[in-house]
Amino acid sequence: MGVFETIGIEYITLIIIVLTLILFLIDRLPIALTAMISSLTLGLVGAMEFEQVYAGFASTLVMLVFGMMIVGHALFRTGVVIIIGRAILKTRFANNEKSLIILLMIIVGGLSAFLSNTATVATFIPLVAAMVASSGGKLTNKNILMPVGMAGSIGGTITLVGSTAQPMVNSILVEYDQETLGMFDFAWVAIPMMIVLVIYMATVGNKLQDKVYNFPDIVEKPDISSFEDFKPNSKTYIAAGTMIFAILGFATGILPIEIIALMAAVIVLVTGCIEFKDTMKSIDWNTILLMAFAQGIAAGMNDSGAGNMIAEATVSIVGDNVWLLFTAAVIITVILTNIMSNTAVAAMMAPIFIVIAVNIGYSPLVFMMGIALAANASIATPIGGTAMSQVLVGGYRFKDYVKIGLPITIILTVLIIILTPLIFGFNEL
Repeated sequence: MGVFETIGIEYITLIIIVLTLILFLIDRLPIALTAMISSLTLGLVGAMEFEQVYAGFASTLVMLVFGMMIVGHALFRTGVVIIIGRAILKTRFANNEKSLIILLMIIVGGLSAFLSNTATVATFIPLVAAMVASSGGKLTNKNILMPVGMAGSIGGTITLVGSTAQPMVNSILVEYDQETLGMFDFAWVAIPMMIVLVIYMATVGNKLQDKVYNFPDIVEKPDISSFEDFKPNSKTYIAAGTMIFAILGFATGILPIEIIALMAAVIVLVTGCIEFKDTMKSIDWNTILLMAFAQGIAAGMNDSGAGNMIAEATVSIVGDNVWLLFTAAVIITVILTNIMSNTAVAAMMAPIFIVIAVNIGYSPLVFMMGIALAANASIATPIGGTAMSQVLVGGYRFKDYVKIGLPITIILTVLIIILTPLIFGFNEL
């Protein structure tokens, strides 16, 4: 440990953090493995106690996400989402492109608020293909899939469990012994963002798509027999009822949210809605591990003093104006989330700006909300969010994402910067 003491543990920690960020960026290793290596290394060099390396697994937020992943899996496996998709296929909206875009964005965004946006978008891709194939040329796959991906990304920001960025910043708030964000706190800003996004893609964005997409709309008619032949059963209704129970439990606060999520998970497992072994295979363990070990990284930054050092350097450069610092946090996060994993961005940005906020005498809650919202604004490229990566099947090129997504990304960034502090305020400690 002599070398570490000579150099200074805060500088060693900073080097590890920079290397972690580089590994996140180049994406050669799974981000969960990178987080585990980083957290373990911080423990080995003495940046924190060894118990902190894995303490994140006891986090209430990890349990919340784990439970809701199981419930979400039940909704997809028992056909609840198929019923919704089949109902859309039968409506008159399926024959009018703009109307269908609006309807699909609202439904996908709403589902993504509580379920995996990845699974939601994956379910709707073949549904869109079926609508296009049977529309007689009235609908185009390429004009519909991009809005669906965007709705999945932004819709996932409405609740605490809709996307991994929100529980990530909340878990780091816990690590720093700060007040945490509630289940529906994000909705006050995320819903206006969603409304603006829908309007944009039904108007300006739709016109841009017609101009930008100079490639043919190639769509194969999918086999939708599973959608047409599916008949709901008792498990379908149990899964749907369980989701309603969870939402009501979150809203009323009758029990801690992680307990509600675990209870809901137990219900769908015990009632046989889904099989235990199959469910464990469906869990996104990459996200669970990343969330847990990211708390170790945050602990290392806090305990070693590296976070405080970064915060002081930032304030010395930018100043202590809270609006300016908040704006910087949002803009940096938006830029990074479009070139690397949005969950990883939230994990790296949160501890830095918690310390910055506390050092200038403000509650970090607004900063964390801004970072989580900005981390989901990964719609200008197909890189940061999986929902946007999935719709690459529409034949889009990288430049198509930029041309369609960049204008609305800028608009949403401005909304985050303005609305978040106006609604929640910069509260002094």
